[in-house]
Amino acid sequence: MLEKIKALTSTFFNNFWIEINSIDVVNEEQNIFLIKIQSPDSWLLIWPNWKNLDNISNILKLILKNNIEEKIKIHIEINDYIKSKDDRLKIQIISKIKFVEKSWDDLMLPFYSPYDRKKIHSIVWEYNNPKIYTKSVWEWNARRLYICKKNEKITIDLDWTDI
Repeated sequence: MLEKIKALTSTFFNNFWIEINSIDVVNEEQNIFLIKIQSPDSWLLIWPNWKNLDNISNILKLILKNNIEEKIKIHIEINDYIKSKDDRLKIQIISKIKFVEKSWDDLMLPFYSPYDRKKIHSIVWEYNNPKIYTKSVWEWNARRLYICKKNEKITIDLDWTDI
């Protein structure tokens, strides 16, 4: 299946007249594939604000769906763009976690894609502060993510025996 995905992906990008140096397909999990592309024309594929990459990814998913019998998911990585985007996201979320740690307020984040929301949940969990957590809340047709601080519970010994 890897070779078929690679061949279809190569044909797809060659039809755009975009120079592709290499295409590599990696099986991340069962039926989840990472397509790594190296190209000097990466700005054409990504720009603006990765919207082209999202659109290209959606079209390629449709082509693969019509040519492969099994249901698969793909992620496209162009010149390590997603890795650098994930690194920037991590830096941004850690700064927001630190803000929440210093304040008493929950912080509502802007709209993120499902992929980014999953990453944010992981970043907060990896930050390893048991007092900080994330929650998702539905708001109309989109999910909003919050970074929250757990409230400290104060107990009072009414018998005055533990003071």
